[in-house]
Amino acid sequence: MGARMWLAGLVAVLAVLVGGGPAAAHSDLASSDPEDGAVLAQPPTSVAFTFNESLLPQGNAITLTDTASGQRLTVAAADVDGDTVSVPWPQAAPAGQYRAAYRVVSADGHPIAGSITFTVQAGASASPDPSASASAPTATPTPAPSAGAPVATPVDTPLASPQPAAAPGSDADANMAVWALGVGVLVLGSVGAATWYARRARRA
Repeated sequence: MGARMWLAGLVAVLAVLVGGGPAAAHSDLASSDPEDGAVLAQPPTSVAFTFNESLLPQGNAITLTDTASGQRLTVAAADVDGDTVSVPWPQAAPAGQYRAAYRVVSADGHPIAGSITFTVQAGASASPDPSASASAPTATPTPAPSAGAPVATPVDTPLASPQPAAAPGSDADANMAVWALGVGVLVLGSVGAATWYARRARRA
């Protein structure tokens, strides 16, 4: 009797565990757009992941990485609509292979992460810089003289006549003449004074 009760209890516990299994399961990825491994002739309008149940509106993110260079592209914030999370495709992304990784939060609060890869054969092309052509100077052609137009004749400008250089000894001679004149005046003055004193002494 005890063995039967023990076996019945074990069966009941197993039934509870098996029956509660699906309720405790987390969200699973149902599909993606683009699909994993897809080769696209044109860039997609968005990258989206759809799960088997609704997601929480917070804590979700999608990243895009160029697998060749390892560079992560700048994308907008992830948008959640029920069971789907998506981001718009960045218009400046070039052609190449990309890895789209997602991290979402299921309804029970459990985070889920995964990734897919796909190839885009066409991408954004670099547009020419208009400032480069605007800044380049344009050579203005010089008009050729017409057959009947007078040709300007260059005018010779007369050179300034050279000024005669002063003789090296001219200044010295002038200074010597002034000095001699001064000495002569002093001598004459001295002689006149001596004569005047001599005459005065005789009269006395």
